[in-house]
Amino acid sequence: MKRTIILAMAAVAALTGGLVTTASAENAADDKPVVSADKAKEFAEDGPEIGGFDQVEGPPVTVAPQANGRAVATCPAGRVPSGGGGKTSAFRIFFTDSFQEGGTWVVRGTNTNPAGGASETIRAVAICTAPR
Repeated sequence: MKRTIILAMAAVAALTGGLVTTASAENAADDKPVVSADKAKEFAEDGPEIGGFDQVEGPPVTVAPQANGRAVATCPAGRVPSGGGGKTSAFRIFFTDSFQEGGTWVVRGTNTNPAGGASETIRAVAICTAPR
């Protein structure tokens, strides 16, 4: 659990250009950096590329009330998804699936608004890397 939190903090620091300086409260006395200043700067300067990975967003897909939708993010040529997820436009739409399919990341979602309610959107996000 602590490792997950530490990795999440490092990812946030890398994405925002900030620095994480201690691994956890219990390791604070060690004052060991989780992400070095040079590495954090390198990540921040990479833009959409995160440590050798590209983050790709697919187009938004409108999902009618009480319906299901499918959104796809396609990796650039020579890259494959190593993970992914999605984004929603509101709290009444829920992801039911999130998976790799060839060179794409797919998310499926259900709009739980009642019939006659608002349409919502979903968007897939892929983290792409070179194939192994």
